[in-house]
Amino acid sequence: MKKSILLTCVLGLSFGLTSIAQAESEVFKAPQDLSKVKPQQLCVHYAEQDEAEKKRFFDRLDTLSLLSHKDYDLISQGKVEVGSSMCGMYMGKGKPLSEDGIQIRPMVFKVVHIYDDLYAVTQSGMVMEVHERIEGKMPPTLNQQTPKVAPPPILPH
Repeated sequence: MKKSILLTCVLGLSFGLTSIAQAESEVFKAPQDLSKVKPQQLCVHYAEQDEAEKKRFFDRLDTLSLLSHKDYDLISQGKVEVGSSMCGMYMGKGKPLSEDGIQIRPMVFKVVHIYDDLYAVTQSGMVMEVHERIEGKMPPTLNQQTPKVAPPPILPH
C-alpha cells in the first residue's frame, strides 16, 4: 500500500512539473480585446510576440500611461536606464532570470531584477538603479544599512 501511494505521488509530481514546463515554453496568446488582460502580462510577454502583436501591446500600454518618455527609444534597443518604467524594462529586456523584492514602506516595493548582463533595481514601478552584471561581483542589496543617528540634543535646565 505504501508503495502505491508513493508511486501515485511521484507520478502526480512528474506530471505537474511536465505541464508547468510546457506552459512556460508556449508563447503567450492575447485575446482580441486587450482590456481583458492584465497590463503586467502585456509588459512581460511583449518581447516574445511578432511585430503586429507588439504594436497592439505597445498601443494598449501607452494608452494606460505605463511607459516613461525614455521607454519609447529604449524598448526597441533592448536597453534599460534610470528613469525607465518597469513595464518598459520588461518590454525591452524580456523576463528577468530572477527577481527579489521587499516592501520598504506601505505600498512601496523595492525589487532587484537579474538579467544576463545587468541588475536593475526598481521602486514603485520605476527603474532607480542599473548595475552591470560582472562575474564575482555581488548584486545590489535590498536592505541598506541605516546610518547611525545622533540622539537629539538636550538643553540643560
